[in-house]
Amino acid sequence: MKSLSSIFWILLLALIFYVGFKIVPIYYRGIFGLRGVCQENADVYHKYGQIYVQNGVAEMLQNIGIPKEKSQFSVKEQGDKIVIYITYRDSATFFDRYTRDFEFDYECEGVRKAVY
Repeated sequence: MKSLSSIFWILLLALIFYVGFKIVPIYYRGIFGLRGVCQENADVYHKYGQIYVQNGVAEMLQNIGIPKEKSQFSVKEQGDKIVIYITYRDSATFFDRYTRDFEFDYECEGVRKAVY
């Protein structure tokens, strides 16, 4: 009975590591990655402008491992502020049978023009 219990816990631990290996990178990119990309580019908009920020967002998304086909973003001016909206969709397949889809949205604001 003791060996069955040990096998059960080893299999459970292996399953937890497998699921973590599949899901943790997606959550990390979706939560922390998007936040960093968005804030960093919103902060430099007033200095470099819209084209620079759009190119910067696209490049930084690729650098953190998010391909163009899995993400969309927009950079819009609204009055005195700039709004960057990023959407990231990804999926994880478990044991070649089950697929789980994930979607992350992040919106941040920055100053449109420098205040002196």
